[in-house]
Amino acid sequence: MLLFVESVTWATEQPAVAVLIGLVGLITGAELLVRGAVWIALTLGMSRMAVGLTLVSIGTSLPELLVTLTAADDHADLAMGNVMGSNIANILLIVGVTASIRAIHLNTKWFELIFMMLLTGLLCLPFFGEELARWQAAIFLTVLVVFVGQLLARERREHKSCKPDDAPRSPATRISWLIHTMMLSGGFIVLAYSAEWLVEGAVVVAQNFGMSPNVIGLTVIAIGTSMPELATSAVAAMRGQPEICIGNVIGSNIFNIGAVLGGAGLLKPFGFEPQLLDLGVTIIATLVFVTALRGAKRVPRLLGFSMVIAYAGFLTLKVLTDKSGAS
Repeated sequence: MLLFVESVTWATEQPAVAVLIGLVGLITGAELLVRGAVWIALTLGMSRMAVGLTLVSIGTSLPELLVTLTAADDHADLAMGNVMGSNIANILLIVGVTASIRAIHLNTKWFELIFMMLLTGLLCLPFFGEELARWQAAIFLTVLVVFVGQLLARERREHKSCKPDDAPRSPATRISWLIHTMMLSGGFIVLAYSAEWLVEGAVVVAQNFGMSPNVIGLTVIAIGTSMPELATSAVAAMRGQPEICIGNVIGSNIFNIGAVLGGAGLLKPFGFEPQLLDLGVTIIATLVFVTALRGAKRVPRLLGFSMVIAYAGFLTLKVLTDKSGAS
């Protein structure tokens, strides 16, 4: 914990250096994470989609969890804005950028998409009372536990009935296990610290421009904490592994609501000022994402470009509205 506090202080005092080191660390951590996760998936007979939905998405959701737990006490608007902003960024920015690099072709199952839509719909509950109550957080966590349990059960059934991904396996020696486990855990740690440095440095710059906590959460911190997902998904796309990319985005959105908001709300229930625009964009982006994956079974490059443009427009609107309101 002392190391974490010192790193935050250093990043706050040297914001430009922190942003640069954070970006480099995110790329390095993402490469380690993808390599380790894919090897483990093939060795254990798991599908790449399942690894993206669990191991990778948990690791890349760590920054959101750290930020939300820290902000729940004194900056509740920042905490809620961080989660919604991260989910919006996951779809519009990360999927958009990834599809712009290489069109995503993937036959995604209804199972994970239904849980993502369910938790996105449940996100409306705190907006009715303008607070995240403990019972609401318990519902989020319960849905998450059911999702993980059902996902692991599905993987066991599919592993018994058919062959795993037909990619070459590495010899499962003790040294191989040690190396790839260290790559996976090292990727988690590098991503978490790099995102923290990036966020701390960027927040200092944003505060100098007089941005409100909600907008800081939706823009600077949401983008910063989504950088692990962006880096991981971009690396996976360039390596021709769309299952890791899409699984990472879907899993991260599920864990952001189920684990991040669920865990934070269970430990520290908090009130916030509801932003209906943010909630609406979250729901619409989720529906567009699901429609593309199930209807066309792909995310073409044109749609990817459109997502990025829509995200830029959303951020511009939030910043302009915030500044006009402040003045």
